[in-house]
Amino acid sequence: MSNPKKPSSTFAELFHRHAAELAGFLRVRKGAADAEDLVQDSFVRLLQASATEAPDNPRAWLYRTGANLAADAYDHRQVRERVHVDWPEYADEVPDHPADPARHVEASQQLRHVWAALQRLPEPCRQAFLLNRLDGMSQRAIAAHLGIGEKTVERHILRALEACRRALHPPRK
Repeated sequence: MSNPKKPSSTFAELFHRHAAELAGFLRVRKGAADAEDLVQDSFVRLLQASATEAPDNPRAWLYRTGANLAADAYDHRQVRERVHVDWPEYADEVPDHPADPARHVEASQQLRHVWAALQRLPEPCRQAFLLNRLDGMSQRAIAAHLGIGEKTVERHILRALEACRRALHPPRK
């Protein structure tokens, strides 16, 4: 990006010129339903970026942004699939909606804090923790999978658990 507000191409022209082609590219990567949303998100980001500095090559910029958004969508889907847990037999006894909306909000905030804490961890540490706690892999299996020692896996899991604890119970000042 180097030219502030490049006047040579209007946003509508760019959309008409590249939207269908970009949709085809993303359809191959993400499927028809997600492709249209990703195209829209790519153009929204182009519009936002163009407010300060227009890209030199909008087509390449759109493709890179679309590919990044597709990868992000894949990552989010993978996390959702990992986090999904089957309800136990007594789940029918648990109400679908919590009785106290404030508790629901509090639980959502706590989950966001824990997730943010996990995202701040180094990738191997986070990966070892998620493989252990969400996928149920043993420390030995994780060590083999990641190509690291079992003691290192143990330290990674303990570090992640400590990060989760601090996210839920920050030290008082």
